[in-house]
Amino acid sequence: MKQTLLALMLILLVLPCLTAQKAEVELELHTELSKDRLIIIVQAPSRGRISLALGAETDLKGANVLVVWVDDMMGIAMGEDHFGTAAQEHKNDMELGGSQDIQVLAGRQNNEMTEVTFAIPLQSEDEHDIVLEAGKSYPLILSCTDSDRPEGNEVKSTRSLLTLN
Repeated sequence: MKQTLLALMLILLVLPCLTAQKAEVELELHTELSKDRLIIIVQAPSRGRISLALGAETDLKGANVLVVWVDDMMGIAMGEDHFGTAAQEHKNDMELGGSQDIQVLAGRQNNEMTEVTFAIPLQSEDEHDIVLEAGKSYPLILSCTDSDRPEGNEVKSTRSLLTLN
């Protein structure tokens, strides 16, 4: 009886910790290497923005953060090139003296998902972007929100490794 009671108490103590963790979400990512650029198709189970932090070892600091979304009012896919300035913060490259090195190619959205296709150069002139090379792997944080605003906190995220082939 004591063992059962102890096990039940342990479960009740651990359960709130498990439910309070950040939810992992599956985001679909497809890439294609072109001559001098990387084409990315990303899809998320959200009507908000999608962020990709390329080169993010443990957090956003120093990462090339690409933010894409489909505007709810106009239905147009949009994107911004950011740089990780702190563990959980990123700023638009242009605010930091850099350039917008993202070309949005297409986007679509419905009540359940957002999908955006965009391209970035393998080597940009911007010091806030990372140099990408075929055959190499890069740590990646993918995240999405339910808001189109390009600033704010991500509510769903996952980590991965992007290998360019």
